[in-house]
Amino acid sequence: MSAGWVAATVRAKAMARRRLGAGAARRIASAQSFADALGLLDGTAYARAGVPGTTYARPAAAGTTLPEVEWAVAAVELWQLRVLAGWLPRSAAGLARALGARYELMNIEAHARVLAAVPGSPGAGRWPAYQDLGSLALSWPRIAATTSPVELRSALAASPWGDPGDDWAANLHDVLVLRWLGMIVAAAPQTAEWVTGAAVLIIAKQLLVATSGPAGRLVRAAAPLIGSGWERARSVPDLRAATPVPGRWVLDGIATPGELWRAEARLAARIESDGFRLLRDGTPGVTPVLGAVAVLAADGWRVRVALGDAAYGAGPGEVLDALDVFGVMA
Repeated sequence: MSAGWVAATVRAKAMARRRLGAGAARRIASAQSFADALGLLDGTAYARAGVPGTTYARPAAAGTTLPEVEWAVAAVELWQLRVLAGWLPRSAAGLARALGARYELMNIEAHARVLAAVPGSPGAGRWPAYQDLGSLALSWPRIAATTSPVELRSALAASPWGDPGDDWAANLHDVLVLRWLGMIVAAAPQTAEWVTGAAVLIIAKQLLVATSGPAGRLVRAAAPLIGSGWERARSVPDLRAATPVPGRWVLDGIATPGELWRAEARLAARIESDGFRLLRDGTPGVTPVLGAVAVLAADGWRVRVALGDAAYGAGPGEVLDALDVFGVMA
């Protein structure tokens, strides 16, 4: 095992120890106000993004909104990944970029909204900012230079993201996520059950919740991950039976489309639980590093849920409860 993998593994485990955790997340969700919830982030890894030009909004900053704070939490995750990538051997560059593509995806969506915004409309030109991808960028510099939706689609078509299709404006998020999931499983086969479960959830929402059903481009994007036998499913049990075995677990115990939020919590809990298991691998290499990334990603998801609960003043909600329950069961 190379010295690079040894150093990266040590760094990854140290970063995972700085996660916020379930208890602190529940304290954030229980805060008396959103400002108080933000104050609880002081002294944690989420206090600032750490990337020049994208400093985390201070808890006392007037007018800080939930979307802005959620974006900053994602910036923390990205910064952690960039730091970790700096310790990885060159042979792991593809894995690092595949993991970082999640944040390029966020930038692409943000840029699409900017290009579609009507000048002078509320919030136009103010939000969102873009995540600083650094060396993890796949095609972002070229995509960021586009100045119209037509140019954006052309740049995507010429990139690893591929052509989003004629109906791309309505399905951009799901198509990009499915293609990102494909990048992840290609770079790290250990993620197959996470990836397949996530793909099943995307299709479930489009097939059983959205009024128009999945578009053709979405079906084709999902096919490499979960095939296409699910297209005629009209219920959650039918969909579970029609999807590949590695992804069926995510719908266990889910009877109706209204319960899909519980499946999303199960997915996050499974990623976190598996991440801890991978972290315990005693051999330096991909396995513990991937475990750390999984644990940190789940922690960021938990923090965003907790901040949302605090913003709405409802205290810890059903999502945090389900995440904790599924985490124990995993």
